[in-house]
Amino acid sequence: MTERFIHTNYLARQKVRGPKSREEVLPLGVVVMGLLVLLSVFCFLWVRIYIIDIGYRISETLEAGKALQEENRQLRIARASLIAPARIENIAKAELHMVEPDTAQVITLKW
Repeated sequence: MTERFIHTNYLARQKVRGPKSREEVLPLGVVVMGLLVLLSVFCFLWVRIYIIDIGYRISETLEAGKALQEENRQLRIARASLIAPARIENIAKAELHMVEPDTAQVITLKW
């Protein structure tokens, strides 16, 4: 059995390139560096915008807290005026026609 070897001279026909010259590599490097700088600028701007947005949110939250504290103060004042004994006595006498009991109607229990 004999083996046949077909010689195509494929390797001899390939073009061997030498190292790329600086003029061939430089444009690609400039493009890559430009993209990296542009990406860095976009990241910096995104962070700055995010920080400003957080600052606005904090300001709005503080203002809302102050408004709630003021509302709480107003409600405490209103509550104090509504539960005042003089007011309750006035409503009981004027609107509900209640009267104070006589001393004979009062029973004191001793424990």
